[in-house]
Amino acid sequence: MNKNIAMTLKKITLSILFFFSGLVLAFAQEATDSVAAPAKKPLEKKPFESGIFVDYQTVEVPTAKTLEFNLEHRFGTIQHKWTDIWGLWGASNIRLGLNFTPVKNLMIGLGTTKNHMVQDLQVKYTFLHQRKGGAPLTIGYYGNLALDASDRKVFGLDYKFSDRFSWYHEFMFARRFCKMFSMQIGLAYSHFNKTDTSKMSDVASISVLGRLKVSPQSSIMIAFEQPIIMNYDPAFVVRYPNHWMTVQSSSMQTCQNVSIGWEISTSTHTFQIFMEAANGIVPQYTTATNTNNFWNGFILFGFNLTRLWTF
Repeated sequence: MNKNIAMTLKKITLSILFFFSGLVLAFAQEATDSVAAPAKKPLEKKPFESGIFVDYQTVEVPTAKTLEFNLEHRFGTIQHKWTDIWGLWGASNIRLGLNFTPVKNLMIGLGTTKNHMVQDLQVKYTFLHQRKGGAPLTIGYYGNLALDASDRKVFGLDYKFSDRFSWYHEFMFARRFCKMFSMQIGLAYSHFNKTDTSKMSDVASISVLGRLKVSPQSSIMIAFEQPIIMNYDPAFVVRYPNHWMTVQSSSMQTCQNVSIGWEISTSTHTFQIFMEAANGIVPQYTTATNTNNFWNGFILFGFNLTRLWTF
């Protein structure tokens, strides 16, 4: 008898639980149906036509399943004038790169550069997009890992393979203000595992990019980068406790980079021609090794060519 009562109570309890569970699910479904999920604001048009802006990266990432080829060339400085045709016959630097977008908003790429025989691996991810009436900015991250493949003798007697590596990290904040004008601010940090007098081991920088469209396919480009030397040497910090972070003040430190150029874009091609100070191309080299002072006339000409294939 007690066994039958226990079974009956068990059935009643389970029935009550199922009943209330059904009520909860019904009310939840009704609430879901009555309150529609807010629709996402429409995306604003992209602020830049290309992922490259002179020496810098933009928040722009090609669509998924897109292969991108980059040709970046820098001529010599114009100081020798007719001797080398304002740098066209002077010492040049060139980079060839291939990038691929495996999924939406993510790009990975490889490149090889003439100066320092630099081989680099890069990644870029855009995780927030500007929307009409919504998010005011497009925000992205760019990272670069470079290997200096020069002769090991340049690294000194205590050479280690890790001496060849350098790193670059940047967060980019871009906004399309109107149909004609877009702007981006970048906060970056560069580090070299081993340095000589030609570059600084740790450099932070802030860059400002501006693009003004003058026709459906053409734009004026202006870029400025201010490096900030990070002095981590303990002896330096002890002696100058308030100067561990300084702006360039001598020829041994990296200089500002100023760029002015013209961009022509189509759906599959982008061509940029410009004049600037730096010739490093790979971002950490542009930031940490540039000793050309634009304001003193150490200017060079360069161009970028980009080609896209979508699969």
